[in-house]
Amino acid sequence: MDQEVYDNFKGQEYLQDQAMAGQMSAYAPQIQEQVQQARAVLVDQTNPRAVIEDIILKLKGQERSYDGSLIQTGEQLLNDKGINRMRFILSTVVNQNTILSHLEDKEIGRLIVNLSYDIIDDLTLNWKDYDIKDKMLLDHIVDSIAYPAFFALKRALGQNEKNWLGRISMEHISGGASLPKPKKEGFWGKFRL
Repeated sequence: MDQEVYDNFKGQEYLQDQAMAGQMSAYAPQIQEQVQQARAVLVDQTNPRAVIEDIILKLKGQERSYDGSLIQTGEQLLNDKGINRMRFILSTVVNQNTILSHLEDKEIGRLIVNLSYDIIDDLTLNWKDYDIKDKMLLDHIVDSIAYPAFFALKRALGQNEKNWLGRISMEHISGGASLPKPKKEGFWGKFRL
């Protein structure tokens, strides 16, 4: 294949790609809506409220089934007053602002230690008011709250959650095949057929 035939072939391929891009651009609002929906799903899936809700369900002795209904898997570890207090303490540290922050290992460690101390202090002072039947459960309650909170905070290590969400969003936006950019031609390139 000589150079002129090859150039004509590449030119025709480029024109076809431009025609395909033109057809796709007619659906740009729909694509943008799909990207926004994908972002919303990702943000919802990574929302720390889900971590808090999972912890609360464990404290209530419940689990959410695939259809969204609640299944009783055990007995409630503390009464509603205690569960509400644990939710309040937990939500001060595990929230969307914290998860999307730029935290370092030392900061995460300090937050978890402070969170654990707050929970321990509250449970130590109020275990009778929270209807905790067995003092051995205190350690289990603290662990069931602190461990998931720690892993939720680890998502903020070095802005990892922000970077991950940004990368996923960009992959959704640029997920299609990219079109080749035309080569810059000199003055005489305009006179070819």
